[in-house]
Amino acid sequence: MKKKLVCLSIVLFLISHEKSVNAQISKVYSEWSLQCRQTGEYIYEDKGVLRFGKAPSDDRYLWISESTESENVKIRNKRTGHYLLSGAGGRVVCANLSSNVKPERAIWLFKGFGIRQMANCSWYTLSNFSEKEGELLTQIGSGAGLNKTDRNTNYRSHWTLVREKGSLLPFAIFPDSVVEASFLGLRESKAVSITSIQSDYHEKGGQWKLKENIGLFPQFTAENNTMMVALYNMALEEMQLDIRSDSTFMAGALWPDTWTRDAVYSIYFAFSWIQKDISRRTLRKQTLKKPKEALQDTGTGGSWPISTDRVVWAMAAWEYYLVTGDKAWLAEAYEGLSYTAIKDIHVTFDKTVNLFRGETCSMDWRTHTYPNWFSNENIGESFSSGTNALHLFLYDFLARSGKLLNKKNEEIDVWEWYYKKVKKGINDHFWDEKKGLYYSYLYPQFMNYQPSSRVDIMSNGLAACLGAASLKQVSGIVENYPLYPYGGAVIYPTIADDFAYHNKSVWTVWETPYLYAAKRVKNLAAVSHIMKSQIRQGAMFLTHKENMTYDTGYDRNTALNSDRQLWSVASYISMVYRVLFGMEMTETGLLFSPVVPSDLVKGELNLKNFKYRNSVLDIKLTGTGSLVKNIRVNGKVQSLPFEFPASAKGKFTIEIEVSPDNNDNRKINLVQAGPGKCWAPDEPVLNLEKGRLIWHSKPGLRYKIYGNNSKEDATSPYSLANKPEGYYSVSAVNDNGLESDLSNPILYSSTVIRIESEEGKYLTNTADTARGYSGKGYVVDFAAKPANLEFTVDLAENGNYSFSLIGSNGRGPHDVYCFVRSVFIDGKDAGTFILESSGSWNKWTMSNQLILKELPKGKHSVKLLLNPENKGFDNNMSFTGTYKNDAYIDYLRVVKLP
Repeated sequence: MKKKLVCLSIVLFLISHEKSVNAQISKVYSEWSLQCRQTGEYIYEDKGVLRFGKAPSDDRYLWISESTESENVKIRNKRTGHYLLSGAGGRVVCANLSSNVKPERAIWLFKGFGIRQMANCSWYTLSNFSEKEGELLTQIGSGAGLNKTDRNTNYRSHWTLVREKGSLLPFAIFPDSVVEASFLGLRESKAVSITSIQSDYHEKGGQWKLKENIGLFPQFTAENNTMMVALYNMALEEMQLDIRSDSTFMAGALWPDTWTRDAVYSIYFAFSWIQKDISRRTLRKQTLKKPKEALQDTGTGGSWPISTDRVVWAMAAWEYYLVTGDKAWLAEAYEGLSYTAIKDIHVTFDKTVNLFRGETCSMDWRTHTYPNWFSNENIGESFSSGTNALHLFLYDFLARSGKLLNKKNEEIDVWEWYYKKVKKGINDHFWDEKKGLYYSYLYPQFMNYQPSSRVDIMSNGLAACLGAASLKQVSGIVENYPLYPYGGAVIYPTIADDFAYHNKSVWTVWETPYLYAAKRVKNLAAVSHIMKSQIRQGAMFLTHKENMTYDTGYDRNTALNSDRQLWSVASYISMVYRVLFGMEMTETGLLFSPVVPSDLVKGELNLKNFKYRNSVLDIKLTGTGSLVKNIRVNGKVQSLPFEFPASAKGKFTIEIEVSPDNNDNRKINLVQAGPGKCWAPDEPVLNLEKGRLIWHSKPGLRYKIYGNNSKEDATSPYSLANKPEGYYSVSAVNDNGLESDLSNPILYSSTVIRIESEEGKYLTNTADTARGYSGKGYVVDFAAKPANLEFTVDLAENGNYSFSLIGSNGRGPHDVYCFVRSVFIDGKDAGTFILESSGSWNKWTMSNQLILKELPKGKHSVKLLLNPENKGFDNNMSFTGTYKNDAYIDYLRVVKLP
């Protein structure tokens, strides 16, 4: 009888649970509008006919997708309930489905773009199942129809999907499943077991099954939460699949090479904890030799010194030391990173603002996240808050390591001095008190270090985690940073006219430092939101993807997107270790400060066989919240806060109980994606005509003029009469207060001097075979035979002057071949010129600008030298291979500034 009652109770519980889940699923919904890319107008239904309007003002503009067994969908109008149907002669109508309507007329396919049509990524085309291939839904006049057209070039057939209404999030997380009201209709992923997940996101029958042996790694279990555990096991498997034949980490399924930043973040997040040997070999591989220095990956304009975030290497090096306590490793890392620091100080440090120049950290996609007019040299002379947070950590690493290695006090004092200076520089120049966030980057010195109006999640997360921000600032960053329903905005506001890769996307890796910051300040709402973002994408895509679109959460409409992306894999594993179990490595032990969201965790968590130095830990966690109530080690209650000692040996059972904390912060800044919501205006194009600045003004926008450390509201045309000389730029601001990038700068100066290279002194030869140069030719300055080119400049008056070089670096494109030369003016070191590797000797670009204050009138010597100190400071990242540090030098440009 008792057995029957127990069975009946179980059945009733399962029925009740299923009803509860179904009730929650019914609350997940999304209603979409469709905006035409060409016109900016939105499609709506008017009595069965498709028309267009300026804004989605009522339910006629709202559309609901219904799923099929493939990615095809049915599209229903909210107001009328009519379905979008193909009709005769290319017509598209809205009508009820009836027996005389062929089913295929109601079947549609949204299709994104890829790397070959990269500029179109984030927009979709829409085709009908019953029509001929190549026929796309197209805006034609004031209506719409199916039109045979080139999907890559006809913007009238490109559509932006905008989620106008719906549940708070477009998806819901359950213990064993994820359900989403997608633009693809209702889609579901289900964890059949902790080793198998089924997903119909792309089509019915998608499945992941564990194949690799993961028994050697820590075993994670979660009571009543199959999905969370299955995704952890998937991550362990994908980590092993991302190991190359040389026993180092590759960057992902699409990226078979080892890349510094991808590997380093992954090692820092989690892999140094559970893959020590592979992590060490990978770090050594990403180190140049003779002298040792951190390797900057191939990239923008020829890599270093346009990009300088290679110093991220220090994060993984320090984490590896904390995990192992290996001082021989620490000494090895110190050697390479101390030279890296000295070289970067010489080449990229700006004493005026106490910051290092260089590209935004990790967002290494040329000018993709910068203004349209930016050159790669401009990127190299700008300043990134995230990259400077990495430089800040480098000096913290060097100072701490120097003390542990008994280095001289004078040496340690240098590192501590730069740490203080960079920290001050970050907070003086990047912090926006009103927004409670760090700006993403500063424009170059010639634009007066003006901060960008944008923020990015990686920079704010790194500043919060690496010591730049105070605890109050960290709390503000977590509360204020814009989060989309699908996850953290990579950059905000969105660049409207640019494609989806870093822009218009969500990346797990860049959410992760923000997640750590949220955990640090116990913001459970933020922690839960990022965890949901990671769980949802892994469950739906059946792999830990590189990225997804910011508005639809789709994995097939960004420029590039790899399966089992290394740092996404590491991010998920670290979510378990660092957030749920709250583990943090220190020099003396292992701390525990779990943050456990009650909306995601429904029972006991266990992590078994976690190896820490000479100990093996089994960790049991009960409760939800962020307040540690008690910790027991082998049954014995410990005083709080508790640190498990690094010196411990043997097998230990650690039991942790947490509960809600009344002081827990639950505030986040949830924003919506798409036009009218997060899109900043396009940057204006500025021209100078007869002493006036001219730009095209658009309705609904106001404009600001920037110049000479001042800004003011302005209208076009803007007279420069009685204005100081210098660079001027303009921005556009919309009704939401979102500001565009600054326009192309216009130089307003009475003194612009050009000195041809062939008029100078040089050790090599001139040539004239390339096309596009000025004067009679150019000087060839190659690393194999440096020109030691010297110009003579005759200044008519005292003042401040900008010096820049016009030249051609035909190596590359990009790769590791940036042209780097020391610049001496009147025998004194004045800085460094860089020229991007463009891949064409017929492309002439302008170097970064060196600005010298209070130069006296008269003749001055300007000389270009390669490694005059014999310390390798001018060596680019190719110097240990086929060394190419080469350029044709056309002329020197000198401009008088105010």
